[in-house]
Amino acid sequence: MTKRVMLIEEDTAEMKGMTHSIGAALAELKRAGWSVPAGMVVTVDGCRACCTRSGPLSGEMMEELGSAVRYLEQQTGMNFGDPDDPLLLGVQSDLAVTASSAEACRIPYVGLNDSTVEGFARQTGNRLYALQCYLAALQHYGQMVLDIPDLSAEHSIDSKRFVSTEIELELLIAEWKERIQVKSGYAFPQDVNLQLQAAVRAVFASPDKMSDRTEWSKEKEKHIENETAGAPVLIQSFLHGNYTDYKGKGSVYTRNPETGQKGIIGDYLPARSRSGMLHALSYLKRNNPARYTDLEKICIDLEKRTGAVQEIMYTVDSGSIWIHSVKLAYVSPIAAVRSAVDMVHEGLIDQEDALLRLKPEDLAVCMNQEMPELKIVLEWADEVKGLSILAKVEHAADAVQARAWGAEGIGLCTTETMLLCPSRKPFVQKMIMANTEADRRRGMERLLPMQQSDIESLFEMMDGRPVTIQLFDFPLHELFPGPNALEAHEEELDAVLSEIHEMQLEALFRAAVKSIREGLWVRPEIMIPHVEHVNEMQKMRDLVDHVAEQVLGEERRHCVYKVGVSIASSRSPLMAAQLARCADFISFAVDEMTQSTFGWTLEEADEQEHFYGHISHTEYHALHKLDIEEISSLVKTAAAQGRVRRPHLKTSISGELIEDSRSIAFIHDIGLDAVCCRPEQIPGFRLAAAQAVIRALRNDRKDANEDVSTIA
Repeated sequence: MTKRVMLIEEDTAEMKGMTHSIGAALAELKRAGWSVPAGMVVTVDGCRACCTRSGPLSGEMMEELGSAVRYLEQQTGMNFGDPDDPLLLGVQSDLAVTASSAEACRIPYVGLNDSTVEGFARQTGNRLYALQCYLAALQHYGQMVLDIPDLSAEHSIDSKRFVSTEIELELLIAEWKERIQVKSGYAFPQDVNLQLQAAVRAVFASPDKMSDRTEWSKEKEKHIENETAGAPVLIQSFLHGNYTDYKGKGSVYTRNPETGQKGIIGDYLPARSRSGMLHALSYLKRNNPARYTDLEKICIDLEKRTGAVQEIMYTVDSGSIWIHSVKLAYVSPIAAVRSAVDMVHEGLIDQEDALLRLKPEDLAVCMNQEMPELKIVLEWADEVKGLSILAKVEHAADAVQARAWGAEGIGLCTTETMLLCPSRKPFVQKMIMANTEADRRRGMERLLPMQQSDIESLFEMMDGRPVTIQLFDFPLHELFPGPNALEAHEEELDAVLSEIHEMQLEALFRAAVKSIREGLWVRPEIMIPHVEHVNEMQKMRDLVDHVAEQVLGEERRHCVYKVGVSIASSRSPLMAAQLARCADFISFAVDEMTQSTFGWTLEEADEQEHFYGHISHTEYHALHKLDIEEISSLVKTAAAQGRVRRPHLKTSISGELIEDSRSIAFIHDIGLDAVCCRPEQIPGFRLAAAQAVIRALRNDRKDANEDVSTIA
């Protein structure tokens, strides 16, 4: 029979295998010899058994839970529900979420009732403290079990420990009992077993009630394979005894969560603090150096075991440090990078683990901090990744930024942005509206040196790296001031566009000649936009070769250029094999492909997102996030067909929809060569590309091990 309740003390494979579990972390510390309050973990199956029955639990579940409670009684020397010597339990989610989320998913002091509270008062020698705990238990029970609001600070245990009178607390306790009676129709249960059962049910169901649902769902998605499964519930015994033996409590990080600096940092609340204000951890170091040293040792030991920054909740008594909770700390992007690098140097983790734990989007926060640790991380990523990370630029200044952040070249330069900047747009309009071909040619001659200068800057900045120039791709009719002017020139627009392309090619190859003669190595790649037929591509290829022959002259042997095509519609991938006959590379414009696949404009997509999100109660992204399922088959098929025709066909992808690690993993898995992104995205994409390789290798190793195990 599958165990549904596991003791923290049990040295079982099931407990060891519970990743991201507070209970499993506490079990690890317990095995290492540190002081941990006795406790248990109710598994997801066990929680479901509690939730499927509104009345008493089944005999099997009652026996498992009861047996675990009896073990806790033996360990603590107290009895659950005993009016003279009561055992109290804390019930919380076992999933290591943020502090605010954890606080919202717990019920403390389960086991207090009208009689046990008096026994608890005698145990601690402090009735005021006992009444405060009873009030806290009622408040959390009301909020978690019955959705009663108001866990206000003025009634919380810590803030009123030394300022409330017993009479005030008794009145508040009576008030909360009445609230529970009114809301539920029954009195607060005096049967402690019913309290425990209700607490487990409430904590298991708490993600649906809590305000910080987004954070919870993120953690759940990361740590639990079955999204509908819920999370286990942790039950721990409360430490108490002679109240005078209790020294204080607090929380500590194994490293600074803001900077990543090595060394413990945290807070401490002395038991006798009348203000209720937290002190820095240095207070504990000054007043109880032995316990502070114990805390340091625990933190060092925990980092050696986990290889990660941890957050610990602890209690201090006269003889030891007791650890109540251990979970992965939430650290700033800067701290994440610094701690990962330091832990590699300290031998706690390897470079692969360091790369996997970082978030690509967090690197953007670190880029302006001039962090040497960031440079090291990106060097590690470059050693592993397979994808080339290219930049998408619109101006020469973008290329400067792209190189600074590690671009391996320019994957897309959109020349229309250059030609239609405010200082040049009037020249373009005047050229298009020219009445004679001679006037239009003169207009082209004015634009040519401007375009040549732009491209020279790109060659200089990318010395030796590929520079992909996409020919002018802009609806010319939008440049006309009114409908009459458009009608007069509409028939000439195709000819004008062809002349613009010819001018751009001349500018490009002139720039190449000048750069080569200045000692630079140029690698121009000319991209033809939005080709729908192979004949169109062949025509443009012939034009490129013709202009190159005319302009390059003897420098042609030093300028090995490539000609490629941008695929931007859902139909174009079907033509990939034919296009590859005259294309050296293919670039997939994933934004336009997605829009073409859905058949929606961006405005229509917004409406569809709202509609589908409403009816399905889910987040619906439409054209605002890469639809891997739809697009992957198109891109994968096109790349494969193109390589059948041209085995060394270079393939790349670009678009604003490529924004996360999942997208980069998809690009890696289908075997593309490069991804093109904005300059500021380059560091994150370098990291994500490395992560894709590492995860793929680990999955392969896992599959191989499983195959060997099966054969054995």
